[in-house]
Order: sequence, then C-alpha cells, then structure tokens
Amino acid sequence: MVPAVPLLTASLALRQWRAALLAVCVTVAGLIGVMEFSPGVRRAFSGGNPDSRVRVITYNVGGDAVPPSLFVALVMEWQPDVLAIQECGQKVREQLSSIAGYVSDVGSTCLLTRYPIVRVDSLRRNNFMAAGGAAWVKRYRLRGPAGEVDFTNVHLDTPRKAFEALLRGSGDATGTITYKTDVRDLESKLARRWVDQGRGPRVVAGDFNMPTESAIFRRHWASMVDGFEAAGFGFGYTRLAGWIRLRIDHVLVDDGWVVRSARVLPDYGSDHLPVMVNIERSR
Repeated sequence: MVPAVPLLTASLALRQWRAALLAVCVTVAGLIGVMEFSPGVRRAFSGGNPDSRVRVITYNVGGDAVPPSLFVALVMEWQPDVLAIQECGQKVREQLSSIAGYVSDVGSTCLLTRYPIVRVDSLRRNNFMAAGGAAWVKRYRLRGPAGEVDFTNVHLDTPRKAFEALLRGSGDATGTITYKTDVRDLESKLARRWVDQGRGPRVVAGDFNMPTESAIFRRHWASMVDGFEAAGFGFGYTRLAGWIRLRIDHVLVDDGWVVRSARVLPDYGSDHLPVMVNIERSR
C-alpha cells in the first residue's frame, strides 16, 4: 500500500490521471483488504424498529487491569443492554452485582445484562484442553425486548506463545506454530458448532484472538456479520501491544439482526479496547 502514495503524488504532478486513479484504487484496496479498514457503508442506512434495538459491548478487561471505578463508568456512560466480558478478574466480578438495573453471570468470562437470563450453558473446556487449547465459550438464552435471543460469549486461544517461541528460536518453532494453528482451528470449529445448536436469533461476542482476515475466522465465522465491518468506520483496532495494533475483538450476528452502528470505545485500562455495536431485529 505504501508505494501507492509517491505514485499518486507523481502521477498528479504529471497530470497522468489514469495512473493516479490506479494509485487511489491500490490505496483503497490496501486499506480495506489488507489493513482491515472499514468504510462504514451501512452507517448511512437507518430506520427500522427502535423498540427491538440491542446495544452490545464486548470487552477483555485483562483480569484486574481495569479499575472498578472506570468499569462502572463504562457501564454508566454507554448503557449496554448486554456486556460480554473476557478475563473477568475478581474486582470486576465484585462490581457486577452492585450495578443497578442489571443482572450478571460470573466466571472467567462474565456477562452483565439488562435482560432476564433464561438459561446458561457452558461448552466443556475439556473439549479444548485435551487438544492443548484454552478457550472459554458460554451461551446464554436472554429474554430481550422482541423475544428470546441466543448470546454466546467467547474467549478463544491466542497464537502469541507460538510466535514467541519462533522469535526466541527455541526448538521446533515452526512445528509449534502449525500445532497451535490446528488447535485454534479446532476451537473455532467446536465453538461455532455450539453456537449453531442455539435456537436463534444469534449473537456471538468476545475476544476471538484473530482478525477477520484470518483463514480460521473466514472458515468458521465469516457466514455471520461482523458488526464493525458492517457499520464501523476506520481500522477499529482493539488490541494494543506496543506498536502492534489488531482488531481481534468482535461482535457477530446472524441474519436475524441488522447492524445499525458500531464503534471502538476509549481506553479504560486494559490492553484491549471495548467494542460497541447497536443491532436491531430484522424480523
């Protein structure tokens, strides 16, 4: 993408408009395809039924990285209908039951919601751990404003340790990466199968530990709509690791929903940023 910038400048100076147009196309393709820039095309469409709208936030709070006061401030400021939390630390768990107007479910992943929780089902971690994985997947049946909804909170395994082994040059790093990729593919396969066993309409939110351009994501999750890609604007980075910026936290919906808006929220103290998506029942 970078070479397109000087190409564009030179082309304009020489009034070579065809070359300039080509440079613009290369730049846009790089932004949208390679770097996951979202133009927010669907943001222009509005209407529908406001009574069926649901505000979803997903946030990996990094254990106890988010101060309790800031966590409560997030809830009060953005007023989510459903907040999916990953790496739910003790301090956050202690805050959940004290927030008026909400009910909660706590564990390594937590859920805070305005809606009655009708049922909670957890996908047994033995299915993942036996293969060397570490995923958490929990499905909720919520009684929403326009009927019951299946909401799944996911925290899938990270490829970080495999790449750290490669950087250290330790052992069979390439084999470790291949093995870890296979494990993560299996996790997504099992998680998606679990999601599909729900009755719908379905929402899946959480820390997927992969961008939407990942082959694993495309294989198992691309048939659902990514909220930020549908209605967000910009790169939407959610993972902050030094100079590395990635969008690995997602809110996905099936065809029972229309995405009305999406944005990445400010930093509240974790090494992830919260993602907020406003959705509406499509039927």
